[in-house]
Amino acid sequence: MSGLITAASDSAAFRLARLFSEKVLFFGSIEEIPNFGDKKFIKIPSAKSPSFAHELLKICLDNEINEVYPLVLDEIIELSTSRILFEEFNIKIIIPSINFINLELLNHSKLLINLIVLINGVVVAGDCPPNNSLPFQEVNGVFKWEIIDDEVIFSLFTV
Repeated sequence: MSGLITAASDSAAFRLARLFSEKVLFFGSIEEIPNFGDKKFIKIPSAKSPSFAHELLKICLDNEINEVYPLVLDEIIELSTSRILFEEFNIKIIIPSINFINLELLNHSKLLINLIVLINGVVVAGDCPPNNSLPFQEVNGVFKWEIIDDEVIFSLFTV
């Protein structure tokens, strides 16, 4: 399995990458980043491009990428409307539902430090909160969480 993590020019992409030890990872950025070491960088289009989803789909197909972890808010919102297109090619966009994005995204601006990745409702990477408490019905996404005043607080992980 291989994945594409966007926002490669931000340390958040590499923070997420550390959660995956056995996955082949590509790092996408709208900026040109030279390859170094074992890291694979891919220039991706801006989410503001009218053909963003189709160009990103082509990149995924050309590089045999089957999971996309968008970390830029504009990318997440744009890809939320293109999820079915990617799934037709067996490529999973790891983002929550549009309801969660619209309703919960900015509710918790506090610094939440723990990361968790959910795919199909299963924790695939990161540390699960105590007692496996996942107080929302989201099945996909990269989330940050913290315990504040004995309550588990979640927010979408973005840059």
